[in-house]
Amino acid sequence: MIVIAWLRLLRAGNCTIIALAAYTGYLVGGGTYTFEALLLALSALLISAGGNTINDYFDAEIDAVNKPWRPIPSGIISRETALAASILAFLAGTALGFYVSPACGLLAAVASALLTLYSWKIKRKGLLGNLTIAGLSALNLVYGGLIAPKPLYSLMPAAYAFLIITGREILKGLEDVVGDRMGEVKTLAVVRGEKYALIASTLALMGVIAISPIPLAMGYGPAYFALAVLGVDLPIIASLAYVWREPIRRAWRATRILKIPLFAGLLAFLLGAS
Repeated sequence: MIVIAWLRLLRAGNCTIIALAAYTGYLVGGGTYTFEALLLALSALLISAGGNTINDYFDAEIDAVNKPWRPIPSGIISRETALAASILAFLAGTALGFYVSPACGLLAAVASALLTLYSWKIKRKGLLGNLTIAGLSALNLVYGGLIAPKPLYSLMPAAYAFLIITGREILKGLEDVVGDRMGEVKTLAVVRGEKYALIASTLALMGVIAISPIPLAMGYGPAYFALAVLGVDLPIIASLAYVWREPIRRAWRATRILKIPLFAGLLAFLLGAS
């Protein structure tokens, strides 16, 4: 049980996607398979784990209402232990970044600080919080691209990630709206209303579909196009069609569906660039 609790606290699946994102940014930028790139992916994974853990540390009271089964409110892992684990993960991830290059180390340190600030203060600022976490997540692709021969090529998949995560984070505000009101978390759903939040999420996600043809003009092949349509565009349309019928009740499942285009988008850029 304790192992499962730690995997839930760290959000092992999300951390794996973050590591893959960093490696994708490197490969899309023309990088080859190197040990340094693997270290950078591990660095991103550790920083993501630190961010997920510090988030649950600060959200313990809100999660006691919204998600009492989470490791901290359920009592399986103490807040103090979670805080120590997050600090250790941040330090290890930043150290690996500096080992690869000074620029990577600096970016890792900034990301660690922003993730802490996000969980402590920024996430309660509504749209600013959504944009911050989306930007930090998309930054993983740029992080990997820093040591690639063509670092600017990582910007296109970063734009994909930014828009998908922005839309998904806004939907998560619908999912947690009851506890967020009690905790005075100023999400779009709390401040502007559920319909406004749903429209904002829809616009961000439709933006992904709008930009999906652009990589074809950049030389990406048919593998990219097939995955972009089947793995990104269609799941986004399906999630929106599903959540619009009953936004609050269906937001949880819609955010889970939106994990598909996150992973498929990374794979599309990887295969399309090869």
